[in-house]
Amino acid sequence: MPITIDDIINGSLADNSKLNIHDRVISINGNEINDFLDLQFYTADEILEITYLDNSGIEHKLEIHQDWETSVGIIPQEHKCRTCANDCIFCFVDQMPDNLRKTLYIKDDDFRFSFVFGNFITLTNLSDKDISRMIEQKLNPLYISVHTTNPVLHRKMLRYKHDFNIMEKLTFLSNNGIEFHTQIVVIPGWNDGKELENSLIDLTSPELNTLSVGIVPVGLSKFRNSLTQLFPVNSKQAAHILRLSSEFPRTYCSDEIYLLANEKIPPENFYDGYPQLENGIGMIRLLLENWKINKHDFISDIQEINEQIVFITGKLAYSTITGISDEINLLHTNKTRTVEVINNAFGKNVTVAGLLNASDILDQVKLEANEISALSSNIFNHDGLTIDGMSKEELKQLFGGRLLIINEEFEEWMFFNK
Repeated sequence: MPITIDDIINGSLADNSKLNIHDRVISINGNEINDFLDLQFYTADEILEITYLDNSGIEHKLEIHQDWETSVGIIPQEHKCRTCANDCIFCFVDQMPDNLRKTLYIKDDDFRFSFVFGNFITLTNLSDKDISRMIEQKLNPLYISVHTTNPVLHRKMLRYKHDFNIMEKLTFLSNNGIEFHTQIVVIPGWNDGKELENSLIDLTSPELNTLSVGIVPVGLSKFRNSLTQLFPVNSKQAAHILRLSSEFPRTYCSDEIYLLANEKIPPENFYDGYPQLENGIGMIRLLLENWKINKHDFISDIQEINEQIVFITGKLAYSTITGISDEINLLHTNKTRTVEVINNAFGKNVTVAGLLNASDILDQVKLEANEISALSSNIFNHDGLTIDGMSKEELKQLFGGRLLIINEEFEEWMFFNK
């Protein structure tokens, strides 16, 4: 299906051609253009023969000669995300309350977003043509949700209706040069124990191009009354998962599993460059390492203000942030304090700061007149909205006109003033 041109960059090669906004690109050098990735991949040649439809539906052809300095400059319309074909027993979207940001209810399972953004996909909604394209365009690496390599259990957990074998797909991709990071969401009584061990044996075998295996505990909100009964990972189970995972190369457990097992977060060299940081794997370690590097600058910055800093976080990071707060207070008495916000919106089992909403923060955090709230940047999306749709500006005003935003790895921080 042709892609529609949404905009053309001024001074670009496309701007100096006959292409116009709303024209539809059919092919480049005989290759179909179906989306932004095709556009990027097939505009790498020196000469581009572009077939397109104008606003009247009339087909045209033109040539663009690259000079390797000027961009092609075609900006396509926003890509429509491919959604999930599964009905997973543990899907977090199915357990969310109403009235959150609309985009949070999209069940993303798009291989293009896996390659570009590192989103995890299941492979169950791919055609043979999709697979061939992934191989032709060398979409490395991909991020793949596996959960179990047992095909019977895999189908039982993901509840798709067609024939599918995850190991056959991973083997085929590997044999054709595709590498991938994988994840397993552990659900007690389902894919833990021997099933988890078997999956790790399969995923770390030399026959597969597995770059990493991430293990995370199932996330359960309080909105599961009509869903499959599942149980969270407890302390004993978390300890077993850690012992088992230590037997396999390139295998990493989420920070939450270490905290559940009352075990120390591993040192930085354990994480091999943090291949699954966005999965909550190694985030606390990276935060602590960055705190070592940046603490003098941070303390210097907050010294210049008279107010006390109130760190606001969820249960998962509370002890870590409290440790940072205590370290600051050794140098500057009562300069900071930490508040743990319980996630009443989703339920007490949800402990990550990124799923805190503004309503819980405002209900549970009471500032004194001389205090400034400090929040992790991952509480907000790219548009500056909390999960329940409150903007940074609104939250800042409700907190007295000042807000300190610290990115989740403690690499940078910014004050939002009146």
